[in-house]
Amino acid sequence: MDESTREQLLYAEAAKHGVIPAQIHRAVSIIAAVQRRDREDYRTSFGAELTPDRWLASYGVAGFEDLCAKAAQQAGLGDNGGLVMRIVSAIAPAPERRDDDRPLQFWARPLGDPAEAGFPAYRVTYDDPKVEISTGFDWSGALLRTTLRAAIFTSPGAASLEETTGVIIFTHNDLPGAYIARPVPKRARPVCVRWAQWEGEHTLHERFGACPQFTTTAADLPTAAPAPVPVPVPVP
Repeated sequence: MDESTREQLLYAEAAKHGVIPAQIHRAVSIIAAVQRRDREDYRTSFGAELTPDRWLASYGVAGFEDLCAKAAQQAGLGDNGGLVMRIVSAIAPAPERRDDDRPLQFWARPLGDPAEAGFPAYRVTYDDPKVEISTGFDWSGALLRTTLRAAIFTSPGAASLEETTGVIIFTHNDLPGAYIARPVPKRARPVCVRWAQWEGEHTLHERFGACPQFTTTAADLPTAAPAPVPVPVPVP
């Protein structure tokens, strides 16, 4: 499909939702500029091309929603990021095909060391064909690493890492589905000096093993703080 045809389809799709060509053109131009920047960065860093599939996977659903929300604001569409996302998705190219036709998430290697989950924040969702997929929850990198230790070493689970995107997929116990952790670095928050988890995650200490008190500076640590005992049991 050539660029002119794609543009006409974009305008036609936008018109179904009452969005004029100038507005959707502005929104798409903003998204395209971000994509060009990311492709250039990827080319410089890895010496290869960043395909549309991998670009979308690196953002994840939550990240792409944020990008569309910003594009909508700048295009004069207010808080209609979801609308921009629907219009753009409707005319997006079909997913790329590979020699063995496996989904993108299988183009990964086994993750053997939880320390490889090096991003400060992740959006974690649970994927099970029998369960409606939720929008997920934001986790600190520390919480994800703790959960991965339990999944890999203390339960019949496994994990994989897509190196080009940082996306981690793991199973836990006998749950039929899989957890998908997508990096969202801009959602990082202040961390506790004891165990690097966020303040809100301390309310989960019985389940995830977070330390009992959120402390931001070493000077506030008690002289004999008990070491936390990680007992993570992630839930969808």
